[in-house]
Amino acid sequence: MSIIRFTIYLWSVFWVYWILSALSTRKKVKKEYSGQERTQRSVHLILVIVAFLITFFSANFKSIMILPSVFALKSIGLVILLLSLSYTVWARMMLGRNWSGAIQKVKNQRLVRSGPYKFIRHPIYTGIVCGFFGTFLLFGTLPSFIGLVMILLSYIAKIKKEEAFLVMEFGDEYQDYMKQSWALLPFIF
Repeated sequence: MSIIRFTIYLWSVFWVYWILSALSTRKKVKKEYSGQERTQRSVHLILVIVAFLITFFSANFKSIMILPSVFALKSIGLVILLLSLSYTVWARMMLGRNWSGAIQKVKNQRLVRSGPYKFIRHPIYTGIVCGFFGTFLLFGTLPSFIGLVMILLSYIAKIKKEEAFLVMEFGDEYQDYMKQSWALLPFIF
């Protein structure tokens, strides 16, 4: 199996799990109100989908290489991808019924500050962004770099909106949490 196919397989398994998990949570949890307009959510989802399409469809064609195709770089990329997707699943499991793909208040919501949430406020986004970074190292193409940048910018925009909502929802508790943790990447943001 080629590295491209294996990477696509890993991401596919991840997204199948993610969608099934989201559907399961949606059935069990009642939404109280939304902190995000539908157009904002739609724009975010479109950017994520376009980033995936750019990254993965271009992988099967001749693309402009911007990284050397060396075993060490591909090995590092694969390790980062595997760890990132695992980290994302762990973060999702820690949230449990508090999770929502949209920025919204769900019934009996609480602030989770343990596990991957101890030092990173948005570890799911961290895992996805780092997964794209691993994918970029694996593919080394200009389109995979563009996909990484699109994902990063998309999640930074979502974090800004989500954090404003969470400060309104949890008040001082969330502001204290912000002082004690990183939003996305330790020592960077």
